[in-house]
Amino acid sequence: MFEVFSWSYRFIYTLITAGFALSCWMTYYKNIRICRYVSPLLNLVLIAMNFALISYYFEPLDYMALYIGGGLAAAYMISRMILAKLLNDGNCLMFDVVCNMLQSGLAMLYRLSPEYGTKQAYIAAAGILGFFASFIFMKRFEVKYKHHLLLGGLILALLLTTQIWGIEINGSKNWINLYFTNIQPSEFIKLIFVFFTACLLSREPSRKRFAGIAASMLTVTAFFVLQRDIGSAFLFFTVYLVMLFSRDVRGLYTAASSGAALGGAFISYFAFSYIRSRVLAWINPWKYISGKSYQITQSLFAVATGGFIGTGLYLGDPKFIPAVHTDFIFSALCEETGILNGISLLAMYALLSIIGMDISSKCSNPIYSSAALGLTSLTAIQTLVIVCGVLNIIPITGVTLPFVSYGGSSLLSQFMNVGILYYISTDKASQTSEAESLVPRTASR
Repeated sequence: MFEVFSWSYRFIYTLITAGFALSCWMTYYKNIRICRYVSPLLNLVLIAMNFALISYYFEPLDYMALYIGGGLAAAYMISRMILAKLLNDGNCLMFDVVCNMLQSGLAMLYRLSPEYGTKQAYIAAAGILGFFASFIFMKRFEVKYKHHLLLGGLILALLLTTQIWGIEINGSKNWINLYFTNIQPSEFIKLIFVFFTACLLSREPSRKRFAGIAASMLTVTAFFVLQRDIGSAFLFFTVYLVMLFSRDVRGLYTAASSGAALGGAFISYFAFSYIRSRVLAWINPWKYISGKSYQITQSLFAVATGGFIGTGLYLGDPKFIPAVHTDFIFSALCEETGILNGISLLAMYALLSIIGMDISSKCSNPIYSSAALGLTSLTAIQTLVIVCGVLNIIPITGVTLPFVSYGGSSLLSQFMNVGILYYISTDKASQTSEAESLVPRTASR
């Protein structure tokens, strides 16, 4: 009987996710009032149906799945009401989108492993608290140009701590053990790095200032290369290029940085065997299907098996993919919920990116404007990197899918990211003092 329910639910799930995506886009572009109520309603319907189906799979019923679904629904609605009171316009669209991604990830994680799903549910609760904590913290602490030394020192301290006391997991030395859990400092360095770069770029670019920024970027990248965390190195440098391009009128500094990046990538290919292995697996995955390309070929098989509307929950075989709960969860989603739902999920990431860029363009404070662009780029680029990686469009880099993949540090960092974006979108954050208005708006692209 479960197979019949799961097979039938594919069509309902596809229609609801498509309706959610459409209502969110209509809310943003047309500001249709009824869509503001349709989006959270569809979110709640998805949460209820997903976790009810997962619970029904087990005999007797898995009550933990029901508890997680009910807890997520309650946390979502309570948080949404609090957020609406904190904001002047009560626009909770970003939060609706984020929670839609979260429920998709939690449902798939619990389907893959109840242990991972349960842990991620607790982390999600901490993430929502982190969301509000970052919003309140930003209201009390104003970031100014003079804080760049403090931010830079904090980044260096975290990198050194990871390099000295870090532990190696899955080949990368980018974790720190805190006895009760492991954390990944690079996820939190992202947020600090964005504001550090925004502070430096808030003043008119010059050769001397660019040299300082480039040296800082080189130091951060070198640490990640030493820790064999190529995904973070690529992500940080790409976000830096986006932020630099927005302030570099002539484009000379951006071109120089891009050239240096290409040179570094060329050298890394010959200097590091694990990078060369990933590139070879990307160029011809079928040649190494039982070896270095096993992970990516299993991912491609999973996506192809799912077709347009998927096999149905528990009716696919995503567990054949190594690290499916972290790096390759998008493949699992496409296999059991379909490519159409994968496209709907990407549409939500696109909308989140557009909202973030809109916040950046409307903010008159150069530091906060640049920071909003950087924070948005973090999520957008990370999404593109992992999705293109699991589809073998680019070599796999080992980053998580924001709000969906398993990972405490990543989920908490992403919630804090959105909390900061919400603060920057408020009127108070967009105000510019004369002391900080050092870059004319015409200098931005």
